[in-house]
Amino acid sequence: MFTLEVLTDWSLSQDFLRSVYCNPLDAPDVIFYNNNCQLQAHLHAQNDNFFHHSILAVDVFYFKCKHKETDKFCQKHCNSALWPELNDGNGKWIFNSWAAEQANAWMGEYLAIVWEMLAYSFDFFLDKVIKRRNKITIVHLEEQGQVLYTIPPADM
Repeated sequence: MFTLEVLTDWSLSQDFLRSVYCNPLDAPDVIFYNNNCQLQAHLHAQNDNFFHHSILAVDVFYFKCKHKETDKFCQKHCNSALWPELNDGNGKWIFNSWAAEQANAWMGEYLAIVWEMLAYSFDFFLDKVIKRRNKITIVHLEEQGQVLYTIPPADM
């Protein structure tokens, strides 16, 4: 099973990941970051292999639209297509990194509320807000006639 991290701020990404994952083996298997080429170039220049066990890829959308084909380093080290683990072999991506980025942007709207919360308050608040949003989303999808699949708790 993969673990996934989607980052949005270059200036905090390396320090943030190191503070959250003190042991490199605990870092996520896949880290999507829109500017992973600069992060990786910095890590290579420092001969830093802390993230050696993680895939440091650029989101497919950003890679196609915002990264130059002439950037050889980026093409060689950050193209999501380089890792067969990220697609199903038929050209379909396993991870929807764009959806994860949208979720991060949505959660960012609550930054002013949670900024100074202690961890347990933050977890409680975020749990309640996500559950409420999920209920609204489910109602919206059912109104559209979408069929939803729920994983039974015993299978989790």
